[in-house]
Amino acid sequence: MIIRRFKKDDAEKVFRLVSKTFNEFVASDFTKNGSKKWLEEQVPEKQIERSKTRDIFVALINNKIVGMIEGKENSKVTRLFVDKKYHEKGIARNLMNRIEKLYKKRGATKIIIWSSLYAQKFYEKMGYRKSTRLIKKEGVVYQPMNKILI
Repeated sequence: MIIRRFKKDDAEKVFRLVSKTFNEFVASDFTKNGSKKWLEEQVPEKQIERSKTRDIFVALINNKIVGMIEGKENSKVTRLFVDKKYHEKGIARNLMNRIEKLYKKRGATKIIIWSSLYAQKFYEKMGYRKSTRLIKKEGVVYQPMNKILI
Protein backbone atom coordinates (compact mmCIF):
# COMPACT_ATOMS: atom_id res chain seq x y z
CA MET A 1 0.00 0.00 0.00
CA ILE A 2 1.14 3.51 -0.84
CA ILE A 3 -0.21 6.64 0.85
CA ARG A 4 0.39 9.89 -1.00
CA ARG A 5 -1.04 13.36 -1.31
CA PHE A 6 -4.17 13.83 -3.40
CA LYS A 7 -3.61 15.08 -6.95
CA LYS A 8 -6.10 16.88 -9.17
CA ASP A 9 -6.23 13.83 -11.44
CA ASP A 10 -7.51 11.74 -8.48
CA ALA A 11 -10.71 13.76 -8.08
CA GLU A 12 -13.05 11.58 -10.16
CA LYS A 13 -11.80 8.33 -8.60
CA VAL A 14 -12.02 9.78 -5.10
CA PHE A 15 -15.56 10.98 -5.81
CA ARG A 16 -16.61 7.48 -6.93
CA LEU A 17 -14.99 5.90 -3.85
CA VAL A 18 -16.52 8.39 -1.41
CA SER A 19 -20.02 8.36 -2.90
CA LYS A 20 -20.13 4.55 -3.18
CA THR A 21 -18.85 4.03 0.37
CA PHE A 22 -21.10 6.77 1.77
CA ASN A 23 -24.15 5.16 0.16
CA GLU A 24 -23.18 1.71 1.49
CA PHE A 25 -22.44 2.66 5.10
CA VAL A 26 -23.58 6.17 6.02
CA ALA A 27 -26.53 7.38 3.94
CA SER A 28 -29.09 5.28 5.82
CA ASP A 29 -28.49 7.42 8.94
CA PHE A 30 -29.13 10.68 7.05
CA THR A 31 -32.38 12.00 5.68
CA LYS A 32 -32.75 11.84 1.90
CA ASN A 33 -32.18 15.60 1.70
CA GLY A 34 -29.20 15.40 4.08
CA SER A 35 -27.59 12.71 1.90
CA LYS A 36 -28.23 14.70 -1.25
CA LYS A 37 -26.66 17.86 0.20
CA TRP A 38 -23.68 15.96 1.59
CA LEU A 39 -23.00 14.21 -1.73
CA GLU A 40 -23.22 17.51 -3.62
CA GLU A 41 -20.14 18.61 -1.66
CA GLN A 42 -18.16 15.57 -2.81
CA VAL A 43 -18.16 16.25 -6.56
CA PRO A 44 -14.70 16.35 -8.16
CA GLU A 45 -14.70 20.13 -8.65
CA LYS A 46 -15.34 20.75 -4.96
CA GLN A 47 -12.75 18.12 -3.97
CA ILE A 48 -10.15 19.91 -6.10
CA GLU A 49 -11.11 23.25 -4.57
CA ARG A 50 -10.84 21.87 -1.02
CA SER A 51 -7.44 20.36 -1.81
CA LYS A 52 -6.02 23.87 -2.08
CA THR A 53 -6.57 24.51 1.65
CA ARG A 54 -6.85 21.04 3.16
CA ASP A 55 -4.64 18.01 3.64
CA ILE A 56 -5.91 15.15 1.51
CA PHE A 57 -4.20 11.79 1.16
CA VAL A 58 -5.12 8.73 -0.86
CA ALA A 59 -4.23 5.10 -0.24
CA LEU A 60 -3.36 3.03 -3.29
CA ILE A 61 -3.03 -0.69 -3.83
CA ASN A 62 -1.78 -1.71 -7.28
CA ASN A 63 -2.27 1.90 -8.44
CA LYS A 64 -5.96 1.80 -7.47
CA ILE A 65 -7.31 4.36 -4.98
CA VAL A 66 -8.84 2.29 -2.18
CA GLY A 67 -9.01 4.90 0.58
CA MET A 68 -8.84 8.61 1.28
CA ILE A 69 -8.61 10.99 4.20
CA GLU A 70 -9.17 14.73 4.37
CA GLY A 71 -8.34 17.10 7.18
CA LYS A 72 -8.34 20.82 7.78
CA GLU A 73 -6.90 23.41 10.14
CA ASN A 74 -4.36 20.93 11.51
CA SER A 75 -6.87 19.47 13.92
CA LYS A 76 -10.01 18.20 12.21
CA VAL A 77 -10.51 15.11 10.07
CA THR A 78 -13.44 15.81 7.76
CA ARG A 79 -13.54 12.67 5.60
CA LEU A 80 -12.19 9.13 5.84
CA PHE A 81 -13.39 6.49 3.39
CA VAL A 82 -12.09 3.05 2.46
CA ASP A 83 -13.53 0.82 -0.25
CA LYS A 84 -15.59 -2.00 1.28
CA LYS A 85 -13.37 -4.65 -0.37
CA TYR A 86 -10.42 -3.28 1.61
CA HIS A 87 -11.99 -2.96 5.07
CA GLU A 88 -10.14 -4.63 7.95
CA LYS A 89 -6.78 -4.39 6.17
CA GLY A 90 -5.28 -1.47 8.11
CA ILE A 91 -5.89 1.14 5.42
CA ALA A 92 -8.03 3.48 7.54
CA ARG A 93 -5.61 3.07 10.46
CA ASN A 94 -2.64 3.95 8.24
CA LEU A 95 -4.44 6.99 6.81
CA MET A 96 -5.35 8.19 10.33
CA ASN A 97 -1.79 7.64 11.55
CA ARG A 98 -0.47 9.65 8.60
CA ILE A 99 -2.67 12.68 9.30
CA GLU A 100 -2.23 12.49 13.09
CA LYS A 101 1.56 12.45 12.64
CA LEU A 102 1.39 15.42 10.26
CA TYR A 103 -0.82 17.47 12.59
CA LYS A 104 1.24 16.60 15.64
CA LYS A 105 4.37 17.75 13.78
CA ARG A 106 2.57 21.03 13.05
CA GLY A 107 1.83 21.50 16.75
CA ALA A 108 -1.71 20.14 17.13
CA THR A 109 -2.53 18.73 20.55
CA LYS A 110 -5.96 17.34 19.69
CA ILE A 111 -7.73 15.89 16.63
CA ILE A 112 -11.47 16.42 16.18
CA ILE A 113 -13.74 14.15 14.16
CA TRP A 114 -17.43 14.20 13.35
CA SER A 115 -17.87 10.46 13.02
CA SER A 116 -20.60 8.67 11.15
CA LEU A 117 -22.43 6.14 13.29
CA TYR A 118 -20.87 3.38 11.19
CA ALA A 119 -17.28 4.52 11.84
CA GLN A 120 -17.64 5.29 15.54
CA LYS A 121 -16.25 1.94 16.77
CA PHE A 122 -13.22 2.28 14.49
CA TYR A 123 -12.42 5.71 15.92
CA GLU A 124 -12.84 4.41 19.46
CA LYS A 125 -10.24 1.70 18.66
CA MET A 126 -7.96 4.51 17.45
CA GLY A 127 -8.25 6.24 20.85
CA TYR A 128 -11.01 8.76 20.06
CA ARG A 129 -13.72 9.50 22.60
CA LYS A 130 -17.15 11.09 22.30
CA SER A 131 -16.88 14.79 23.04
CA THR A 132 -20.59 15.72 23.00
CA ARG A 133 -23.93 14.12 22.37
CA LEU A 134 -24.96 12.84 18.94
CA ILE A 135 -25.72 15.71 16.54
CA LYS A 136 -28.61 15.71 14.05
CA LYS A 137 -28.53 18.80 11.87
CA GLU A 138 -30.11 19.48 8.48
CA GLY A 139 -30.63 15.78 7.83
CA VAL A 140 -27.05 14.86 8.73
CA VAL A 141 -26.15 12.70 11.75
CA TYR A 142 -22.73 12.58 13.35
CA GLN A 143 -20.97 11.87 16.62
CA PRO A 144 -18.39 14.51 17.61
CA MET A 145 -15.23 12.82 18.90
CA ASN A 146 -11.69 13.83 19.71
CA LYS A 147 -8.31 12.45 20.64
CA ILE A 148 -5.58 14.15 22.64
CA LEU A 149 -2.24 13.75 20.88
CA ILE A 150 0.71 12.87 23.10
